[in-house]
Amino acid sequence: MGILFIIIVTALLAGIWANYESSKSNLEANAHRLHVITESHLNNSFRMIDAGLTIYDNTFNEDMQDAFVIVMEEYNQTGGDPSRMDLESLKTRIGGMDIYIINNLSIIQHTTKSSELSLDFSIVSPEFHQWLQNIRNTSGFYPDRVCQNYVEGILTKYSYMPTPDHHYIIELGLVSDKFAGERMVVQYSDVVDDIKAFNPYLEDVLLFQSQKRLVYNTSYIPTPEESSMLDALLKENRTTRVVKDPELHKTIIWIPVDLRNPDYPADMSIFAKLTYNDSILSEELTQMGFIHGFTAILVLLMGGLIAFMVSRRISKPIEQFTADVDAIAAGDLNHTIRPVHGYELSNLAEKTGVMVERLKEQIRKREASEQRFMDLVQLLPVGVFESDLDGNITFANPAAFELFGANFNKSFQGINIFSSICPQDLDRAKEMFNVILHGQKTVGSEFTCLRKDGDTFPILAYVASRSENGVVIGARGSVVDVTRLKQVEAEVRLLNVDLEKRVAQRTFELEEATSELKAFTYSVSHDLKTPLRAIDGFSTILSMKAGSRLEPKEREYLEKIRQTVLHMNDLIESLLSLSHLNWQELVCEDFSPNSLISEIVSSVREQNLNHKVTVIVDDLPWCYGDKTMIRQVFMNLISNAVKFSRNRSDPRVEVGVVKEEPDTVYYVRDNGIGFDMALSDQIFKPFSRLVRTDQFEGSGVGLATVHRIIRRHGGKIWVESTPGEGTTFYFTFPPRE
Repeated sequence: MGILFIIIVTALLAGIWANYESSKSNLEANAHRLHVITESHLNNSFRMIDAGLTIYDNTFNEDMQDAFVIVMEEYNQTGGDPSRMDLESLKTRIGGMDIYIINNLSIIQHTTKSSELSLDFSIVSPEFHQWLQNIRNTSGFYPDRVCQNYVEGILTKYSYMPTPDHHYIIELGLVSDKFAGERMVVQYSDVVDDIKAFNPYLEDVLLFQSQKRLVYNTSYIPTPEESSMLDALLKENRTTRVVKDPELHKTIIWIPVDLRNPDYPADMSIFAKLTYNDSILSEELTQMGFIHGFTAILVLLMGGLIAFMVSRRISKPIEQFTADVDAIAAGDLNHTIRPVHGYELSNLAEKTGVMVERLKEQIRKREASEQRFMDLVQLLPVGVFESDLDGNITFANPAAFELFGANFNKSFQGINIFSSICPQDLDRAKEMFNVILHGQKTVGSEFTCLRKDGDTFPILAYVASRSENGVVIGARGSVVDVTRLKQVEAEVRLLNVDLEKRVAQRTFELEEATSELKAFTYSVSHDLKTPLRAIDGFSTILSMKAGSRLEPKEREYLEKIRQTVLHMNDLIESLLSLSHLNWQELVCEDFSPNSLISEIVSSVREQNLNHKVTVIVDDLPWCYGDKTMIRQVFMNLISNAVKFSRNRSDPRVEVGVVKEEPDTVYYVRDNGIGFDMALSDQIFKPFSRLVRTDQFEGSGVGLATVHRIIRRHGGKIWVESTPGEGTTFYFTFPPRE
């Protein structure tokens, strides 16, 4: 009887232990499988979303190209001086797009977005700074993706175009209410909700972008640990990182989804932080161990009862119960425990039945979880497949069969992943497959495939190896039809060709206009000055031969004719000089302006011997530019300062500098009559005079000439004045590059 007791108890305990080890292994394997499936689904979903969003983002390129035409026309009309551009008016004309003027240091110098003025990309994003430098000396349209801006995190579609003189890069930013809905609210959140609902062990999911902002919450500030991990992922190879926290029973997995594209400057990569609650699995294993331990205790107790009952000649019910338990231990959880007599044995049978029902419930939950994942895979719009080591399909979802024109209801037998690849790509596909099977990682690859109807189409494939117990048994991956994407790329290329033709035509038209202007200038010089010389000559002869016979009033009229002729000749010379500045070649050099100004001051004093004007000149730094033109700048400004201050009791003119990084600001200041700043927009226009010619002589072209010379050098000029107190002109010359 003792031997029978030992045999029965040992058999039951062995069955319970085997069932416990099997259930534990299945539960752990199921949790691992859920993790792998979750991470693979997240990666594939984000790549599919990004492929669709790339096509959506590019739908705005045509409108932005049209907007660039308007902006560039304004830039050219201002002579390449962004400070003269009315950016707010331009913003209204181009549909509300923000305008950014980026200088050669990658700093936003002018913009309609005040919060981003003076933003230095060399500091906030050295990679983007280098990209700007690479395109600066090119020509063309460079669209970007819709991404979060650096300051506010607002979703913005950016595009870039270098100016024809390559001094600046113009950036346009388009903000639309549709962007958030297309990206964040619907698609990304749905993926996160799906994987959290699918994987009960997944506690939290955070999606970061390359700016270290959350996809759906730009105000979120990463923790120091998160910021450090993001820096490492951005700087090093973007590989999956696992961080364990035994104290909190958490496992954090960082999954970088590398979505960088050399065609766009923006990095659209997603860095997913998945937090798993390890305590859930531990609790499940503990609960399972408790059930099996409790069952083992019950078995031991029942073993004693069995021995006792057998000793009392009731071994048959015990044998019946033992057979039922053996059937259950063998895996037949649907086996019914038959009724037995006796309170103790009946109670044991009831408890065992409860245990069996709990085990069945756990198995049902596991099967339901697996079915939920299969349903999700079946509904995916992107093709998903698994294969063996030879490339034979072992699983595929309906989207994969629809993509290749196969019948989903057919078995997988005889279907190979290489059978649909065109011959020209077959060797490359097999090479990639072998690389994957040897454990190396690959990125998305393009192949040309063949449908059952004979049509060819391009696909983008993402493939990885799959293993069991550390042994590679095949591959799994996803495929996306990129036919529409290729069509969009072709359309963009055609648009670029058309743009180049339009630029060439505009250049030809500009050259023709310049040639016509030169011809007109020659005509003015010849056709207008010839009759003036005749009038001057004849009036001089008339004055010499008949001057004594003329009345005083008549001699006065004759003298006015001669003075008017001289004034008209000065006007023509000034106009020709101003016009000549548009095409005169700059001969730039480094020189000190001090000697030039000394000569100018001496000349001006000789011309104003009747007026004692104090001229104070600082020691001026060297400058770089056309020496002749810059001499004209100082000559015109100093002459004007002397002229408009000479009637003061203590006329004074100052010439000096104000250091303002990175430029040196020169100034010419007087204490003359001054003017109302409300008229400042007129002062640099040709023939614009704020005083009468009978009060102060002049052609009205001097300041216009100064403005044009400084603009040709790429500098700036502005004025400050107070009526009755004086005027100060400030101007800069950019430093030598």
